Amino acid sequence: MVWKVSYRLLIMVVIAGSILSGCKGKNTDNGAASGENILNAYTLSDPDMLNPINLTSVDGRYIAGLVFMSMYGQDPKDYKLTPALAVARAKVSEVTEGEWKGGEKLEYEIRPEATWDNGTPVTASDYAFTLKCILNPNTKCTPLRPYYDWLGDVQIDSANPKKFTVYAKEKYFMIEEFSGYYVLPEYVYDPEHLMAKFSIKDLNTNDKRNNLKDNADIRKFADEFNGEKFQREKGGIVGCGPYEFAGWKTGQDITLVRKKNWWGDKIKDVRDFVAYPDKIIFKVINDGNTAVTALKDGQIDEMNSINPKNYEDLLKNDVAKQKLKMDAPSIFAWTYIGFNTKNPKLSDRKVREAIAHCINRNEINDVINFKRNQICETFVHPSQNFYNHDIKPFDYDLDLARKLLDDAGWKDSDGDGFRDKMIKGQKVKLTLDFKIPAGNKGREQTGIMIKEDLKKVGIDLTITAREWSVYIQDMDKRDFETTYGGYSMSATMGDPKQMWHTSSAVTGGSNMFSYGNAESDKLIEDIRSELDESKRIEMYKKLEVMIHDDIPCVFMFIPANRIAINKRYTVEETLLNPGFLYNEFKLAGN
Repeated sequence: MVWKVSYRLLIMVVIAGSILSGCKGKNTDNGAASGENILNAYTLSDPDMLNPINLTSVDGRYIAGLVFMSMYGQDPKDYKLTPALAVARAKVSEVTEGEWKGGEKLEYEIRPEATWDNGTPVTASDYAFTLKCILNPNTKCTPLRPYYDWLGDVQIDSANPKKFTVYAKEKYFMIEEFSGYYVLPEYVYDPEHLMAKFSIKDLNTNDKRNNLKDNADIRKFADEFNGEKFQREKGGIVGCGPYEFAGWKTGQDITLVRKKNWWGDKIKDVRDFVAYPDKIIFKVINDGNTAVTALKDGQIDEMNSINPKNYEDLLKNDVAKQKLKMDAPSIFAWTYIGFNTKNPKLSDRKVREAIAHCINRNEINDVINFKRNQICETFVHPSQNFYNHDIKPFDYDLDLARKLLDDAGWKDSDGDGFRDKMIKGQKVKLTLDFKIPAGNKGREQTGIMIKEDLKKVGIDLTITAREWSVYIQDMDKRDFETTYGGYSMSATMGDPKQMWHTSSAVTGGSNMFSYGNAESDKLIEDIRSELDESKRIEMYKKLEVMIHDDIPCVFMFIPANRIAINKRYTVEETLLNPGFLYNEFKLAGN
């Protein structure tokens, strides 16, 4: 799979055919023969970048998470926040007087051991600087910025530069998660101290940020921050995590090397400070069959999101069974057939519902996913207590689809087998473009299955493959009609604003469906400010029903994460993406 941060995942389904049976590869174990602790990890494609604020690919997030550190980690078992850079979880309290009355404050302290690579301490000034990077109106982190609408100010303790208080101007149920984000070294990312000329309070509203868009210092900083140096160059990707970024060969690999004198080694018996591999090489392998061959040959030590056909063949393969540990647990993600609701052909809900009734999810799951995926009706994992199990699915029903299209005014006026309609004085044929990344045979096969059923009701589906980077640009610009993709989801209740609020429908935002109205926006805003979990759950379930019934997309599956790991390593699996933690790969017997 290739994902977009929290955001968008693009599902790789089946690749027709298999090269597994009887395949004998070369003995090219990288590190295995000598027993070196070099983890050769798999990635389907190059991430968009490794700037931890601007990146949008989840693969990029995995890699950046080994270089940078945040105030919090997350326990991979119970998904609770754990102190990482922070000495302890923040002391959270309501503000009862003063400028931020009615909001909240969070009191933090950064670990005394924490230092940057140049030996200087990680301080509250670095924390405040990082927030300014996010709030700068010209940095390319549009999907992330809405999560900080609550932010009022950061005040640093005059007696201890590692202590600070974060003030929230309003209540927000995820305030601790987002106040505990990554911390960047100011000396690396802003050597001219351009952002030091502005306070958090100068940037803490949309209006203030818009007024500063053309400020020379704001623009100069953003231009440099958004530039190539901080996206992919050695010396420009610097954090206080256990690994140093050593290099990136596009289309080949990204290499991280463990720091020899990392400050985190002083902290014992804390899971967030485990870092076993001496080197991690993320190898880019665009073709699923090639990746599976590399896995069997020992060229890579792990593979997640293996396409279903290859995974089933691996389970039967004697060489694979001898060398690999395999599992297919559920994962916190959901997939969808998405609609551009601003497109005139798809703006009518009846048309979208008709398409929903033409998608045979059971058959797709049987044929492509070998029944391992779980059909879903919403953007919440079925194991979570806020999943709405009362939602009625859109069953496969071609007769109902035909009626809905008739009711929407789409008829076959010229007898060519496809429906048409007059829109703004012109006859428009009901032809829909189904955009997918090039080379993804599984997604192409899914499109073919849907195309066959849509043809039966008079809709022509054209499958268009685009090179990966172009595909992502098209999604961000809303240059699509329909697509097959997905999103990662939080292991706990996430903030729906980024995904479903109309403010996130802007170019580059995560609401790629352009979904929303005044009612849904208000419900989302109410969810964000509700601190009573039981009330928030009921509101969340109501939002799930609203979105499901409005059909900005057809919810498809909770995917199985088909995993294979070389037995020379031991690592604990988790339902969190990608199914394990790279820093926890430990040589067997050590």
